[in-house]
Amino acid sequence: MSQAVAAAGPAAEIALTGDLARPATLTVRDLLAWPQHRVGVSFECATSGVRRHRFAGPLLHDVLRDAGPGFDPVRRKDRLRFLIALSGVDGHHVLLSWAEIDPDFGRAAVLLAVSVDDTPLDLAGPQLVLPRDRCGARHISGIDTIRVDGCYRDYS
Repeated sequence: MSQAVAAAGPAAEIALTGDLARPATLTVRDLLAWPQHRVGVSFECATSGVRRHRFAGPLLHDVLRDAGPGFDPVRRKDRLRFLIALSGVDGHHVLLSWAEIDPDFGRAAVLLAVSVDDTPLDLAGPQLVLPRDRCGARHISGIDTIRVDGCYRDYS
């Protein structure tokens, strides 16, 4: 770690929890190990009009797939019952379905951005970026928790 980063404070951490084979604590530096995707995003902000930014980072799907979601391999389409809850340090929360980010279903290219407009997010933490959203309300800054859970179980 460079002295400039060390002087500014510790790197932000993200807790991956829930129904995962490999829960983890990640930093922006860890997220750089996955393939990086770059996207330009325009979204409408209710208070200040249209905002345009460039983001880079791994796909949320890739990071979570690597953590080993607890899909039941004998249940057909079991992954469709899974939800993803993300929280930011500022108290904002977003809930996504696994099907939304799964390449076999919604294929939303949701990013865990490690930089915005070429500025690294090491200290602030990654941002959730949904490039196809018209409004930026689901763009969560400073993600500190990502929880994956199956929301329905067949008890019959």
